[in-house]
Amino acid sequence: MGRILFLQQSKPTSKNGFTLIELVISIVLVGIIAGVVGPIIFYGAEGFQQQVARKELVSRARLALERMSRELRESVPNTVRVSTTNAANDTVEFGKATFFSHYNSITGGSSPYTLNDDTGLTPPSTSFIVIYNVSPDDFYAYPASPSTFQVAGVAGNQVSINAPAKPHSSTKRYQMCTGAVTFSRNLSGELIRYSGYDPGQAHGTSAIDQDILIDHVSSIQFQYTTGTLSNTALLTIFLQVRASGETMNFHQEVHIRNVP
Repeated sequence: MGRILFLQQSKPTSKNGFTLIELVISIVLVGIIAGVVGPIIFYGAEGFQQQVARKELVSRARLALERMSRELRESVPNTVRVSTTNAANDTVEFGKATFFSHYNSITGGSSPYTLNDDTGLTPPSTSFIVIYNVSPDDFYAYPASPSTFQVAGVAGNQVSINAPAKPHSSTKRYQMCTGAVTFSRNLSGELIRYSGYDPGQAHGTSAIDQDILIDHVSSIQFQYTTGTLSNTALLTIFLQVRASGETMNFHQEVHIRNVP
C-alpha cells in the first residue's frame, strides 16, 4: 500500500531594507543635523577651552603680582628703584632682605667691626649687611656704598663687618641682605626674576638666577612714589597679559617700608 506524502509549501518571507530614496533622504537629514549641531559643539568646546586658558592666565597673573608684592614689602628700606630696559619703566630693582633687627653697639677699632644684636636672635649668614641706607644710590654704590657692607661672619648674636669705617645708625636698625633682585620684562613677553648678584652689578649680565615669573606679558609698568615722614613709599604695578586674542589688565599697589 503506498504512502501519501503531504508537502507543506513555505510562505515567501518579506525582506526589510532601505530603498534608494530612503537612503538619500537619510543622508540629507544627517547632513542637515550635522551642519546645525556641529558648529554648536565646536564653538562650545572652543569657548570652554578659552575659558579654562583664561582662568589659568588670570591665576598666574595674580600669583605673579602677589609674589612681587610680597618680596617688595620685605625689601631693604630705600632700595627700590624703577628703570627702563625694553619699554618705559618696565623694570624694578630692590635689595632682598632676609632679617630685620636692632643692635646695641658696633665695636672694633678697624675692619672687621663687630655688630652686637640686642634682640636675643641669631642673625642668618648672608652676604651683606645694610645699616642706615637712606637712598637707592647709596645701596647700589656697593662696594663703595656708605650703607651696604660685606659680612665677614656670624657667631651667635654678633656679626663681623668688613667696612672702610665704623658704620652708625641713629635708630640702631640693620638689615641682613642676600643681594639685589630685579623684575623685568624681556622682548619675548616673559617677566623675569633676576637674583643672585651684588648690588653694584647689572642684573642682565651678572644675575646667577633668571626665572620666568609669567609669560604672555604684553606690557608691564612700575610707578614708584618715595616715602615721607608721614607716609610709606608706594609702588604701583600695571600688568597687561594677552592670550587667545584676549587682553587682561591688572593693577596692584604695594606699600613699602622706608625707615632705615
